[in-house]
Amino acid sequence: MRIINSIPEFYEVRGFGEETMEQVTKNTYKYTDCGAWCATAHDDQCEVIGVKVGSIVEGSDAETQVYTIKFPFEIGEFWNALDEVENEASVLWKEANEGRATKKLTDLTY
Repeated sequence: MRIINSIPEFYEVRGFGEETMEQVTKNTYKYTDCGAWCATAHDDQCEVIGVKVGSIVEGSDAETQVYTIKFPFEIGEFWNALDEVENEASVLWKEANEGRATKKLTDLTY
């Protein structure tokens, strides 16, 4: 596995022809079930230290944990973090929406 040390290397290793973080964010949102986001991660001096991923959960006020993957990293670490976001968003969505649907059905019962 190739070690990623910069944002341009991240774009290259992802392998989707992206040239900007905006393109990465758009593709990440579009091709994940939870509509995850991706952004650059910065330290206190505003230096880019890696990437971060997370998601808001539709139909609720919940958000997933934000996962920060710091340089140097392997692309597998990014994909693993994205999988964690997907799994967490799924659980949070079910908690927010399936529980609400059950409550509404119960309220309608005579």
